[in-house]
Amino acid sequence: MENVQVTVVITPRDRYSGVIECIENLYNVTTQPFYLKVLDLDYPAAIKKQLKKLLATKENAELIKMGLIIPMEAVRKVRGDITTPYVMFLDNDSNVTDNWLPPLLEIAERADVAVVNPLTLEKAGVDIGAPLRNHLFTNEITYLTINGEDYLIEKKHLRRALPQDIPKEITQSEMFELHGVLFNTQVLKQLELPQMVIREHIDIAMQIKKMGLKIYSQPNSIVIFDNLGTRMEYADMRFFFFRWKKSLTWQASRLFEQRWGYKFYAEEAMYHWVFRRRIFLYCRWLHIPIGLANNITRVAAKIKTMIKPVWDPVKDPEEKSINFFINKEFK
Repeated sequence: MENVQVTVVITPRDRYSGVIECIENLYNVTTQPFYLKVLDLDYPAAIKKQLKKLLATKENAELIKMGLIIPMEAVRKVRGDITTPYVMFLDNDSNVTDNWLPPLLEIAERADVAVVNPLTLEKAGVDIGAPLRNHLFTNEITYLTINGEDYLIEKKHLRRALPQDIPKEITQSEMFELHGVLFNTQVLKQLELPQMVIREHIDIAMQIKKMGLKIYSQPNSIVIFDNLGTRMEYADMRFFFFRWKKSLTWQASRLFEQRWGYKFYAEEAMYHWVFRRRIFLYCRWLHIPIGLANNITRVAAKIKTMIKPVWDPVKDPEEKSINFFINKEFK
């Protein structure tokens, strides 16, 4: 193919199922030429058979076997094989929408841009809210000082806002998320990609800031991800519990602290987040409707925090935190 600007890399994030729909949708809504790399992080045999059959019909696609590893390790292994100027990382439980690529490339082609976020919407699933709501438009790194120690906070703007309430202007952001995001390939190959299952996007965003490059959010490109609402198969739960096990999340926090010298205010809340999702996933596996599954999850989480409260010493920590890059003169 000629004039291929982007390679799409699809990797599992929380589950295995959904990848066929993700790929078929990608081809249905994308008119520009692209290369596709599907990363096989130990897909079950049935899904792998479907993948091989589907990709055999696509001249621009390949399935890359990597075994059971975390998503960031898979990204680190595949980036050396990317030959296009840009690479779109897309989780296998996420779907791009019509005309998703041109608006991203419009910004990415600027000289000082490292990353472009599409507007990321989430379907109804874990946590009560509208059937379709904002997951990520823009975000920033803030911090609070508690007992003489600084704790970082990831502050998402317009979290769970309705799509019609999201601004239409292209806006600079401090971070991104990996549900769907476009990277400048040259920049990607210069980055350290840490062995993390949480906060890896913050680590990378801080590296990009040190390089003097920018991250933008483009609301005219939309990605929609499944917020665990679709019932998981047994193999999905195996991958989810591997990828989110506490030893890996704890190690990721310690690695970030070692690399940058900061802890996260919400570290214990993250472990609690995983607990709540475990309960929700078990409920959905038992075919319990989303609304009831959320109610059961909320009750279980309440009981857990009564026994072992989550460390949260400040009321409204996001509102009281201040921007990290500005106030720390981060260079």
